[in-house]
Amino acid sequence: MKNILIAAYACEPNKGSEPEVGWQTVVHIANENKESTIYVVTKKNNQISINNQEGIPTNIKFIYYELPKKFTFWKRGQRGVRTYYYMWMYGAVRHVKAQGLDFDVIHHVTFVNDWLPSLWYKLKKNDNIFIWGAIGSNDRIPREFIPKKKNRLIESLRMTLQAIFRNFDIHFHRCKRSADFIIGINDDVFNKMNLNGSHNFYHTPAIAVSEKYVRAVDYVREPNNDFLIVSVGRLIYIKNFKLTIEAFASFLNFNKVNSRLIIIGSGPDLEELKSLAIKLGVADFVDFKGQIEQEEVFEYMKKSDLFLYPTLENAGFVYLEAMTYGLPIVALDHGGAKQFITTDKELQLVQPNQPYKEIVSSMASRIEGFYQDSKKCREVGDLNRENLLNSLTWESKAKFYSKLYFKKQGRENVLQVDAKK
Repeated sequence: MKNILIAAYACEPNKGSEPEVGWQTVVHIANENKESTIYVVTKKNNQISINNQEGIPTNIKFIYYELPKKFTFWKRGQRGVRTYYYMWMYGAVRHVKAQGLDFDVIHHVTFVNDWLPSLWYKLKKNDNIFIWGAIGSNDRIPREFIPKKKNRLIESLRMTLQAIFRNFDIHFHRCKRSADFIIGINDDVFNKMNLNGSHNFYHTPAIAVSEKYVRAVDYVREPNNDFLIVSVGRLIYIKNFKLTIEAFASFLNFNKVNSRLIIIGSGPDLEELKSLAIKLGVADFVDFKGQIEQEEVFEYMKKSDLFLYPTLENAGFVYLEAMTYGLPIVALDHGGAKQFITTDKELQLVQPNQPYKEIVSSMASRIEGFYQDSKKCREVGDLNRENLLNSLTWESKAKFYSKLYFKKQGRENVLQVDAKK
């Protein structure tokens, strides 16, 4: 039996994004380690939704903490949330220390961030294990994908801020030295954090889906004469919907009147994207559905033949949802898609380090390949779903983490296939 502390600042059921990462990781680790006590330290304002959740494993004990109210103004909007998070960790570490508990394992789960330190290294002792991750951040966005000066400035400031913390924050360096295991969301994290052979580094995506949920989904498509392409996300520059529409327009050059692009989501780039569709002569073939209920999103995925999503982000629950519905994916070999798509990559992914016009042409060519070969379209989609079940479920992720909990004691060896030494 072990005392396991999971640090999950974001941890809330049915919220998606980072709260979903925290919640699902906690629950599945508890189910995987039934003889251990799982202490979870999280924000106090998560308590109501957690208390209302049924079926929580009985071996979980929550420790709630919040900073004094005078600090809450930092949480307004997104600009100050990382500052609040950093201050919250200072207070939460002291709060947990005051409990007088001993932990065999300290595991930082959220935030999924590879440029701010985890102050939970302060609980590290000679006889326990500190695990940092899975952590990560968006990769540098190639300049050709950021036409607007304002967005280029934002990207430059983002990269500068990350470099400052990684190079000059003393806690960041102490955290790296203290961690028994560092887990990145992909192997790029190894270089971003300037790690070396002395660090025990593994990589695995932070996000996953429930195996039970995937197996319950009826994803068999009914035959139809239309070739439907779906794309889902907030309409902002980092999601790269401009490239989505340009690739679709290039694909339509051969008068494929039975093809349609369905874009689901809202955001500040909506009118600009509509104008682009008109300019490229494909407005009659592009349907902007706006923000709709999740169940309706899944209905569109069930009807569609292909998921087109060249986002520049490293996250992407929506990729896993598309894989759940057995869809082939056309995306960039970058960020989230690079993590999740591990087979038939040459059919689905396009290298971003080439001239922009060639990127558009390559994406259109991959769409064309699936359009012309419906059998291959189904086979690749089915294989995506199979890979999802094999390696991207919360259950498999909990098993991976749990093996690390015992690895230092030599009780079980973790497969090194994802390790970068």
